[in-house]
Amino acid sequence: MPYNGDVAAALATAREMTFREGDFHWVHDGRWGLPERPRPNSVAELWADPIVQETGTHSVLDIWDVCGSAEDSEIAVAALLTHQTSQRLFGTDRPTRDDYQRALVALWDVVEDRGFGYYVLLYRDNVPDEISFFGVTGD
Repeated sequence: MPYNGDVAAALATAREMTFREGDFHWVHDGRWGLPERPRPNSVAELWADPIVQETGTHSVLDIWDVCGSAEDSEIAVAALLTHQTSQRLFGTDRPTRDDYQRALVALWDVVEDRGFGYYVLLYRDNVPDEISFFGVTGD
């Protein structure tokens, strides 16, 4: 996702895109023993469903906020990767899109608990260019 310097705005954009594209777990799709229902028309309608409140969407829609460090993180909040973790995963604290792609499998070792997420700034020509959110919010 393009990065313009505002992490919270980037998260909001990622959430909007995910909802608009339907790229989230919809518990009422007929596969989980519940009556099939059409997907909601808004994020508010999505989260009004008590089952969705309990199970989540297994997507960035389950992340509600961002914070600057993992020490400040809590459930449903994405934290910035530490410099040490970035160095370990990417060999640099200014990873590129290619560095990120090469480390995709290792990223999951960073996520220790369900409900937590992270974000990493990706650089092009030594300037922040993209942001990526990742985490585990479901099975």
